[in-house]
Amino acid sequence: MGRLYNKAIYNFDEPVKSYWEDISSPDQSNFPTLVGDHECEVAVIGGGFTGISTAYHLAKNYNCDVRLLEAGHMGWASSGRNAGFACIPATKLSINQLFKTYGEDETKLFFKSQIEGVDLLQEIINEHNIDCEQAGSGNYDVAHHPTAVDELKSWGDDLQKHFDIKTKWIQQEEFDEIGHQSTEQFGAIWMEPGFAMNPMAFLSGFANAAHNFGAKLHARSNVIKWEKNEGFHKLITKEGSLKAKKVVMATNGYTDESLHKSFAKRIMPVLSNIIITREMSDEEFDLQNYKTLIPICNSREILYYYRRMPSNRMLFGTRGDTFGDPKSALKMKEYMTKCFRGVFPHWNDIDIEYYWRGTIVYTRDWTPSVGSLEDDPSVYFSYGYSANGNNTTVYCGKKLSELICASNSGEVNLPAIYKGLSPKFPFASMRLWGLRFMLSYYRYFEQNKREL
Repeated sequence: MGRLYNKAIYNFDEPVKSYWEDISSPDQSNFPTLVGDHECEVAVIGGGFTGISTAYHLAKNYNCDVRLLEAGHMGWASSGRNAGFACIPATKLSINQLFKTYGEDETKLFFKSQIEGVDLLQEIINEHNIDCEQAGSGNYDVAHHPTAVDELKSWGDDLQKHFDIKTKWIQQEEFDEIGHQSTEQFGAIWMEPGFAMNPMAFLSGFANAAHNFGAKLHARSNVIKWEKNEGFHKLITKEGSLKAKKVVMATNGYTDESLHKSFAKRIMPVLSNIIITREMSDEEFDLQNYKTLIPICNSREILYYYRRMPSNRMLFGTRGDTFGDPKSALKMKEYMTKCFRGVFPHWNDIDIEYYWRGTIVYTRDWTPSVGSLEDDPSVYFSYGYSANGNNTTVYCGKKLSELICASNSGEVNLPAIYKGLSPKFPFASMRLWGLRFMLSYYRYFEQNKREL
């Protein structure tokens, strides 16, 4: 089993028809296809934020001979097509679950690293003057139902109490005025770290910065075979090959599980779907009193995430598609449009101009996995960001560069929550059926909650 979804999800030759692709027109001139046989010290598989961050920091901080291989054009995968939220944390575990499993000290280090990731993302934007339509300050979590209020308040209190993260609870009436009105707004928690951005624009600027520091990035260079002989890895593409002493696996939701047995059965890629409206007038935004540019997630188990964009469009996303074929895409767009209009009923006549999808990744232990293989320390990896990857990935890529070049013992200052391969999923061939069951359960749960 190489990949879980319909082959349409893995068409590396075709750019996804996203809003980001349309407005960013990423320049690919610095990222030629790998042609012929080449060698390097470190080879990176995957041209998303994790891979680019690894290559960037290896080249910048260690003058390392590094090459990166991306299956599509640079920005093809989820890093270039997500909603552009920089937010925390990259786990589905509660604070109490983290405390119980990893201890209070390691959990505090984990949250500290999450904030460091946001700061690092901002530093890169500033250092290289990347114009990525940055907007908003912090993030909002909105209570979608009265029963969610107490849990969100407790979440904000715990973030302040344990991790010194600034938060503020905002009553429904106040959020009606400073945030938005909707059928699923019963108050919101604001938390300090984070912002929104155009992820494709950031990725393009980030990739060019890595190139300028000496990293060689190759687009449209899908690795189809991975061999190891005499202490060297050989990555084979359609038009060439790359020989390296060390390899970084940074493919996350688009991982070909047949490429290396160590990474098989360890991820649950989930399709996340986004719609974007036409450009709207201020008068139309006033119909829902939508004021803020701060990115928003709500408290649903199958969450809705949305934001008003600087271009005066609305972005709205959720999970749901579990097939990946073109027919399911049409159904998902219709379903999401219905959800969007249900939350914002005064926008029933606002046209939807864009729909696309991409993968996020959950692991069996619900935390990111970073490190090197125990049975082959020359192979490094980072994956599984629980949909909060824009800032976590740049942090993890930097840590991988330290593992590769700055550590003789194979250890860096990395919180225990990240360390090591995630456990394999039992009955891995049934992962999608398990996901379908979970999605159906939560939809039933939410429907019954609304009827109470």
